[in-house]
Amino acid sequence: MITKPGRLRAVPRLAGKIGFDYRFDVASQVIAAGTQDVFVQPIVPLSGPGKGQIGVRVGRLLVYVANREALESFLSAWARAEALADKVFGPDLPPPRVGGQEPKGA
Repeated sequence: MITKPGRLRAVPRLAGKIGFDYRFDVASQVIAAGTQDVFVQPIVPLSGPGKGQIGVRVGRLLVYVANREALESFLSAWARAEALADKVFGPDLPPPRVGGQEPKGA
């Protein structure tokens, strides 16, 4: 028997609950290599008195940052990662000189 598909409806707000008291969390793992396309923008709340979020896309990874505390956590983690870059990947060396030519502007 074929039935008509149901229509999507907004979930009714829970009385007395504000913010992230009820949420659905997803954990994922991403491996990134090479230069990634980056886009950052403010996200306006769809409804309610919320202040919005910041959407950060790096490659195909999209993260919604919901408050300053979360933003500080991400900034702190990336600063620690940057401090490990030379140790893990080796030093960032200038490109080799080809044919004994001096680089332009030297």
